[in-house]
Amino acid sequence: MLSIPVSNIKTHLTVLEKIGNLGSFREAGFLRASWSDEESAAMAYVRDVGAEHGLRTKYDGVGNLYLSTPGSGDQVVQVGSHVDTVPFGGNYDGAAGILAGLEAILAVRKSWPIFSKRLELVIWRGEESATFGSVCKGSRAAFGVNDRNILLRKFDGRTLEQAIIGQGFDPSFIAECRPALEQAHIDSIAAYFELHIEQARRLEIERKEIGITTSIRGTIRTRFVVTGEAAHSGGTPMGVDYRRDANLAIATMQVEMEKLGQQRLAEGADLVQTVGVLNSDRDYNVQNPAVHENAITKVSPYGYFTTDVRSNNVSFLEAHMAEIETLFGQIAERLNVLLSVQRLMFLDPIAEMDPTLQGVLVEACQESSASHIKMPSGALHDAAVVAIHPRGDGTFIPTALLFIPCRDGISHNAREYATPDAIRIGAEVLAVALQSMAS
Repeated sequence: MLSIPVSNIKTHLTVLEKIGNLGSFREAGFLRASWSDEESAAMAYVRDVGAEHGLRTKYDGVGNLYLSTPGSGDQVVQVGSHVDTVPFGGNYDGAAGILAGLEAILAVRKSWPIFSKRLELVIWRGEESATFGSVCKGSRAAFGVNDRNILLRKFDGRTLEQAIIGQGFDPSFIAECRPALEQAHIDSIAAYFELHIEQARRLEIERKEIGITTSIRGTIRTRFVVTGEAAHSGGTPMGVDYRRDANLAIATMQVEMEKLGQQRLAEGADLVQTVGVLNSDRDYNVQNPAVHENAITKVSPYGYFTTDVRSNNVSFLEAHMAEIETLFGQIAERLNVLLSVQRLMFLDPIAEMDPTLQGVLVEACQESSASHIKMPSGALHDAAVVAIHPRGDGTFIPTALLFIPCRDGISHNAREYATPDAIRIGAEVLAVALQSMAS
């Protein structure tokens, strides 16, 4: 068994707790935005620790960071995640996987210095969509599959293009859909592992230390813009003959979407859906100031909201989203408002994670005496990007994702927390799996 001192995990967490911290730890939360000074500083800390232990480090064209064991092997076994956060988020979403991956690679190298494949830790830039409105930006750029239009999206007054340039990297890889990672490097990836906090409570409730994922839900993200007509809230009679109320339409759409979702769940569908933004995207509002025309004494003339709909069944996902759009169109017509639909993102689900790597993780759990279950992933991760993009010979990179518990299932929240011991156990399981794949 490969042993990793929990003190190492605690040391790393102590450093990361100071980077992007918005206030007292676990009170105000963190902000390490995509391509920010804070994200770069967190990556630099991991880079420096890896370099001190003999790992070779490099950045690709958009700023993803790779730390590799020395050697001339033609193949690499990767483990990766991210260190950026949502605004006012926690210190464990993504970062736990990076720290576990770092310690796992160092433990394998120390106990088993000669192996046929190199080990590599990758820190992907910009996984969170809460900054710049697009998910997995770094990993998608590595494979050359980003939508070039995301460069124009803003966060905190800057476009993504400006943010990338500000950190010393080249946005033209995204603009031209060119892989930021060399094809030879992509072709060399024999397997990819990612460790993440669960962001739910199943492991905690069932008292399991590891979750081995079987699938990853895909997502369709959409902005719905509703346009009505301003009118006096006191003088204008109630009813659609007199009012074109955008806020009423938006409220009705949300309620009916929830009813539809509950109906599909009762029928056995795999589904989660969320209205995440309601008139509150600061950068979008700069370009669309009509939202500020709403007032307490006015029938609302304008509003917008976003939906995030996820399922591990792509046919159902597309059909359910089409049903939502039809439903919203009917509501808009009935309430005499205009509706526009802006598709923000579509990512395919991963119906099945690599079966061989799932088996490797099961054996690693058994060797490490770590209790485990198999389970789907409700959240999207960079592993979903790696899994669907082929190497030069047309084969896909075998990909695995494992979870560790987080307290109360809370994530994307200042109270997000995973114990150092939970991260250690995950790192030890990961180390056994890496050793098995690299031998």
